Amino acid sequence: MAVITRKGLKMAARNLAALPGKAVMFLLEVILRLLAVGALAFLLAAGGVGWYFYAVKSNQPMQIDPRFARTLPPEGMTFREFWQDRFAGWEKIDEARYQSGLSKSDDSCRFAKIVLFPTYQLLAPFLRVFVVRTQPGTPEAESWIRGAKGIIAPDELPFLDAWWWQIENESWWAWVTALGRPCQLPPPQRPAATP
Repeated sequence: MAVITRKGLKMAARNLAALPGKAVMFLLEVILRLLAVGALAFLLAAGGVGWYFYAVKSNQPMQIDPRFARTLPPEGMTFREFWQDRFAGWEKIDEARYQSGLSKSDDSCRFAKIVLFPTYQLLAPFLRVFVVRTQPGTPEAESWIRGAKGIIAPDELPFLDAWWWQIENESWWAWVTALGRPCQLPPPQRPAATP
């Protein structure tokens, strides 16, 4: 038979008083572990999508909708070739401006495009496709379509392909078709094949 002592009662009271704090700490630990697993899953998914776009989609010929472009890319031009052309052209403009004294920086065009690329060429097309597909016909969806000058991915494309279509077409519109931007370049040309 167990003997109840004053020391045992104090220990039981302390343990009972600490129980809510221990329960909260346990819940916080569970929540933090779930958040860590969720963050890891998100990073893996984002990395997979990034790899798919970089390794697969950016090496395929661009699919530019002729309704929204004054000129079309050369036959078979990939998204990577398009950006290589833009960066090479901007470097020439930057060098000429720097040499002539018009600019104190020798990478103003190139730097501005690198800073703008993630927001305007990745995030905005994602949000545009997401809002237009999840809220069709709403004023918000119409606003996103107007913001893209009417350029919107066809409904029959799966979401990732629609997002890529939007990226390609908005990039082409912004860096080739739109007028009045600084560092404007002529439409890209495919380099001549070397024998």
